[in-house]
Amino acid sequence: MGWRLIDTDIADPYYVTAADDAISQARKEKRIQNTLHFYRRSPAAVSVGRSRKIHNDINLEECLKNNVKIVRRTTGGGSIYTDEQCLIYSLVFDRETGELHSSDEIFENVCHSLINTLERFNINAIYKPPNDILLNEKKISGSAQIKKDNIVLIHGTLLLDTNLGLMNTVLKKPRNVMVSTIRREMGFAPSMKEIKEELRKEFEMYFDINFEKTRFSTYENDLIDKLLKERYLNDKWNFMR
Repeated sequence: MGWRLIDTDIADPYYVTAADDAISQARKEKRIQNTLHFYRRSPAAVSVGRSRKIHNDINLEECLKNNVKIVRRTTGGGSIYTDEQCLIYSLVFDRETGELHSSDEIFENVCHSLINTLERFNINAIYKPPNDILLNEKKISGSAQIKKDNIVLIHGTLLLDTNLGLMNTVLKKPRNVMVSTIRREMGFAPSMKEIKEELRKEFEMYFDINFEKTRFSTYENDLIDKLLKERYLNDKWNFMR
């Protein structure tokens, strides 16, 4: 079974969070192939790690004032701000693929794929274990993952030209590392189209595969609707902690 690529591009924060879960569930049930999913969030959103406490991480009043949505994901990690200038990639695959068995191996290899992609634009970033990418000692990418049986879901960010002012307004400090964007550090940023195309090529080289560009299956679309109703559109889920 080959791999597929779905490019949702700009979409509602709740929708794309539900979509990642639906892909993972459908892959676990062997209904779909391994999948690369690209998307951006609009309106802007804070994605909250599964076990994070909202009031420790987020300025709720500023989120409300600036129409920044709050959505809790199933993967771990911290709370992150995302907007249209932040590319999010999601990989869902069988753990035996590429002989990636441990969480650390998965983080390292996926992060190095992003670093190799950036090198194509003469951007020299470095890997900071377990799951960050730094440029000029500032974080421009982070990732998180979860395993469901033998299926891995890893997703992460790449901050091209994200609104750092708004990010620092809606997220509480202190932060463990300085966050920046490619444009701020380099004076330029690749276009979304360019970075997605080169990252696709890099993943194809690493996994020795070719992507088939496609859309969500009927099963996934139905599951997305179900997850939205039962989970991601509900304060009970998003504000559980």
